[in-house]
Amino acid sequence: MARRALLVGINRYPNPAHRLRGCINDIRQMEALLRDRFGFRPAAITMLRDAEATTAAIRRALADLAVRTADGDILVFHYSGHGSQVPDLDGDETSDQLDEVLCPYDLDWSDPLTDDDLGRVARGLSSGAHLAVILDCCHSGTGLREAAGPEHLPRRKSVPAPGASPNGCGQAVRRFGEGAAAAGAVLLAGCRAGQTSADAYLDGAYRGAHTYFLCRALGERQFRATYHQVTLAMRRELRARGFPQVPQLEGPPRTRASLVFGGPVAVSPAQLASIRPSL
Repeated sequence: MARRALLVGINRYPNPAHRLRGCINDIRQMEALLRDRFGFRPAAITMLRDAEATTAAIRRALADLAVRTADGDILVFHYSGHGSQVPDLDGDETSDQLDEVLCPYDLDWSDPLTDDDLGRVARGLSSGAHLAVILDCCHSGTGLREAAGPEHLPRRKSVPAPGASPNGCGQAVRRFGEGAAAAGAVLLAGCRAGQTSADAYLDGAYRGAHTYFLCRALGERQFRATYHQVTLAMRRELRARGFPQVPQLEGPPRTRASLVFGGPVAVSPAQLASIRPSL
């Protein structure tokens, strides 16, 4: 059984107005979690940071993630950065008016990274392989991230598309990852389609709220919990902390009820001590 992961974090976008603070911390935390608790070998974890995370590089790494899969393989794609929306490009869903997209470092609005890119990966997997998609980014047509304020206030992970409406109300939205979920993957999204995901100051550092509370929920359950259980726990904790975002879980019922990342593996006391501070 192989365990492989692709972790993408982008803080430093070319436009200084779009820069974030917690995305690199997100993928560092996820890398430690996968390595020390879920048995992912360091060589099997690909990390793309800032300028490394181009459209071509992400597409290439997604293809590499899915190559030569077999039944029982565990695959993870984690993205922390900006998200946005574009008009539906191919008309493959006639009810949709907008497609959600991820925002690579070199975002090209004429060739965006869409749900179709990830859907092709999921459809190419062995039927017994497991793909978890974790998105700590905005799924919002509202356009503008909150203006920079006091250090403790969260920023929002959203970039406006050219000519975007100031709000996306009344427009059908095709969530990034829906194609993968329909093909059997499990999707954990940081918020609803009309919301933003917070880039916030938490526990002494800037982090994505979705990633931070996902790791907390797993730690509180000794890293043995289903996707359904941790999603409910994240929703409760985010609400209690005053975050309006509502994490979403999509995928087949049997996948939503499965253990996160296939369940934990045994670790030594030294390994446990090394990961505890990051949770």
